[in-house]
Amino acid sequence: MIDTVNQKETLNLNLETDADLIISEDKIDQAIIVLAKQLNDYFNQPEFSDQTIVAYCVMNGGLYFSGQLLRYLSFPLQLSYLHASRYGNNTSGSELHWAVCPTKEYIEGRHVILLDDIFDQGLTLEAIDKECRSLRAASVHSVVLTDKLHHIKPTSGFKPDFVGLEVENRYIFGCGMDYQGLYRNLPAIYALKS
Repeated sequence: MIDTVNQKETLNLNLETDADLIISEDKIDQAIIVLAKQLNDYFNQPEFSDQTIVAYCVMNGGLYFSGQLLRYLSFPLQLSYLHASRYGNNTSGSELHWAVCPTKEYIEGRHVILLDDIFDQGLTLEAIDKECRSLRAASVHSVVLTDKLHHIKPTSGFKPDFVGLEVENRYIFGCGMDYQGLYRNLPAIYALKS
């Protein structure tokens, strides 16, 4: 059940007075084009010809980014989704919960691309990567729109293979990232004012 007090506060968020524009829509579009070129160069290599490549959108955050990125990719791929979260509509993470988990039938022997909105603490993406590897993917590559600049990252050293933009260590939303379940649809990235 949604807390109506928090929902009312969320709905009253004014982007001009309550948030700072961190990354403009134009800068995001350019970063996505650069990422697409990197992915096209990589996956158009001969070693991937006649290989099955499947891109998994990590729901819900990766939906906006995936839709923007996929239109620029020139190599053949299958598209699917998975849903694992540590956040829900909260601002801090907890245990990993799978809503839609990939299966061995769709992973084994395939080259997997994971598409997500942000590499924050990285625990969710690392867990998804491990799950795909345990299901015997031929390879797993992760692509994120943003990487948050802080030192709270996986102790294993796990990091995404492709990163669009670095963002400061603030609570950000837009481009798939939410503020209390809302604002994922914004085409720019904002941060709450301190």
